[in-house]
Amino acid sequence: MDFNYHVDSALTTLSENHKFFKEMAEFVSDFNDGGEIQKLLDQNVELAEDLIRTKSKHQLLNKALKHAKNSSNTVEKFEEVWKERSAAVEQTRIDVKNSAEFKNFMKAVESAAPQKGAEINGQANGPAHDEDLIMEATGAEVFSLYDPWSKALIKNPVRNKICGHVYDRDSVMLIIKDNIGIRCPVLGCANRSYIQPVHLVKDHDLQQKLQQRMSDAIEDESSSEEEGQADH
Repeated sequence: MDFNYHVDSALTTLSENHKFFKEMAEFVSDFNDGGEIQKLLDQNVELAEDLIRTKSKHQLLNKALKHAKNSSNTVEKFEEVWKERSAAVEQTRIDVKNSAEFKNFMKAVESAAPQKGAEINGQANGPAHDEDLIMEATGAEVFSLYDPWSKALIKNPVRNKICGHVYDRDSVMLIIKDNIGIRCPVLGCANRSYIQPVHLVKDHDLQQKLQQRMSDAIEDESSSEEEGQADH
C-alpha cells in the first residue's frame, strides 16, 4: 500500500475521533472539564494539518525525483539535480489550511457534529416535542419532522438503506456532493458506512405522512382562526 493510502486512512481515523470528541463535549457541557476536550479537538486538527502537509510534501518530492530521473543521463547528474530539487521542496511553504483536502476534512467533521437538544431516542437533532414527531403505525419507530443537517422541516424524505434513518433529499445531497467522508449524523447510529447516493431511497409512506401532518396542521390553524372570529 502506498504512502497516500496510509495518510488517507489516518485522516479518516482523525475525522472519526473528532466527531467522537464533539459528542463527548455535548454530554459534558454542563461540567467543567478544564478545557480538556477542546484541547483534544485542537490537537486533532493540528495532526490533520501535519498529515496533509506531509502528504503534499511527499507528492512534491515524488515529482522532483521523476524530474531528476528524466533529466539525468549519469549518476552524478542525477545526484546534482535531485539535491537541487529536493532542497527546493524543503523550502517550499505549503499553505495547508487553504488546501482543498484540509477544507474537506473540516467540512466532514463539522457537518456531522451533534448539536444540543439531540433526542434521547436516537434521532438526530431537532425539537423534541411530541407535535414534531411522527409515530409509525406499529408504534416502533419515531421520526423527527426535521432534517438532521438543515434543522428545517423535511419536504422530500429519503431513507438511508444501510441504517434506516431519514433525511431531506436536498439537504443530504448538498452535504455529500463535495464530501466523501460523511456518515449518518443521527446520534447513536451504528452505521459506519459513508453515505452514497445509491444508499438513499425515496420514502413514499413517510412522504404521505408528512403531507397529512402538514394538512392537519393547516386545518387546525384555520379552525382556531374561525373560532377566534366567532368569539368576537
